[in-house]
Amino acid sequence: MTNDTPAHFSPGVLSKFYVNTVIFFLIVPILVGVVVAFTSGDRMEFPIPGVSLRWFYDALSKPQFIEGLLNSLIIALCSAVLATIAGTGAAIALNQYDFVGRTLIRAAVMMPIVIPGILVGLSLLFTLSSYGMEPGLLASTIGHAVVGIPYVVAMVLAALANYDRSLELASLNLGVGPVGTFMKITLPLIKGGVMAGGITAFLISFDNISVSLFTARGDTLPLRLLQQLRGYIDPSVAAISTLLIIGSLVLLALLLPFVMKSR
Repeated sequence: MTNDTPAHFSPGVLSKFYVNTVIFFLIVPILVGVVVAFTSGDRMEFPIPGVSLRWFYDALSKPQFIEGLLNSLIIALCSAVLATIAGTGAAIALNQYDFVGRTLIRAAVMMPIVIPGILVGLSLLFTLSSYGMEPGLLASTIGHAVVGIPYVVAMVLAALANYDRSLELASLNLGVGPVGTFMKITLPLIKGGVMAGGITAFLISFDNISVSLFTARGDTLPLRLLQQLRGYIDPSVAAISTLLIIGSLVLLALLLPFVMKSR
């Protein structure tokens, strides 16, 4: 039986058209924002009247942006460290040990990815306040770490998929303690997944808004940008956003080799 369906109506062509359309609607607004960052005009407009770097200098000279950037970096670094340590331990426990309720615990660990960020932030606000912790850098660090842990768990579990536990057991049988075995055997074999999870947790924390709304005092860079957009919109917002995009792309370029290695 012959197939009389025209080639240009094949499912493959339709799938490519759909994917390209989605990519177009995702990428074009970002590119427009990047172009607007180089405008020589005094307002956000496209097409731009001319090319200039004036708004990059303006953005980097605003104290609220610099202070917000420093706070975001501190929170992202600290939360990434906490998420990496907790997520790596959780992934090893879930992968290598069989205990009652393991499936339920695994689902609970991955829950922050499924639950809307606003609900996670509101839950953290009530939970942290019950321990007498007010919104600030510490509360934001803990909140962002909670959000970053599932991503670390996912990355480390991917690295553990090809992990040969007989090497670990051989090390223990030769008299090496659990800590020494982890540092010399386990960690080197899964370091790709650990580093990929840590970088992902950093990126998730750095541009987080939903959790920061409830755990910070408006002192992170995304919240400062949001405040700027609510007050007076000028191309400096596009300029600082462009710098953040460039920084994120650099981190993703560093992340890709570790992801490929973990796979």
